[in-house]
Amino acid sequence: MNDQQGLDPMSRLADLLWYERQLMEFLLFKLVSANLMLNADERRFVPPAMAEVEKVIDEIRRIETERDGAARAVGSDLGVQPNQVSLAYLVQHAPPRLRGVFEDHRVGFMELTTEIEDITKENRRLVTIGLSGIRGAFSLLEPGEGNATYDASGCPTSKPAFVARRVNEVL
Repeated sequence: MNDQQGLDPMSRLADLLWYERQLMEFLLFKLVSANLMLNADERRFVPPAMAEVEKVIDEIRRIETERDGAARAVGSDLGVQPNQVSLAYLVQHAPPRLRGVFEDHRVGFMELTTEIEDITKENRRLVTIGLSGIRGAFSLLEPGEGNATYDASGCPTSKPAFVARRVNEVL
């Protein structure tokens, strides 16, 4: 993104927004990939998938800092406070050649945000279901009413194969 330093602040901001949208598209792709793994019950691939999601989020955070600097420069050029430089504001006040670009960004970011929120909620739901199942399996191994596999003298009180089979079913 360093090759943009020669651009006017408004064009630089538009370019940074394109890059940020690409990153958000990639984030959505990574979240959908994690969702497919969760739905397929491929738990061993979920941690690497989530690590990839974190990498994309880190890059989004980095580019947000650059975007904030570009928005400050645009605000300075327009004579407004940086917090006023929203996409809605730019659609109204940008040069005509860039108004459509900022409108496209505004709509694109809203759509992406909704999709990312939806897939994130679904992934949380699937993870919660998976964790509940794991907790249920481990509760079979905890001493307690109906769960003890050995009594105080060390003698079996239930069939270990049942517990192993139940853990296998839940996991």
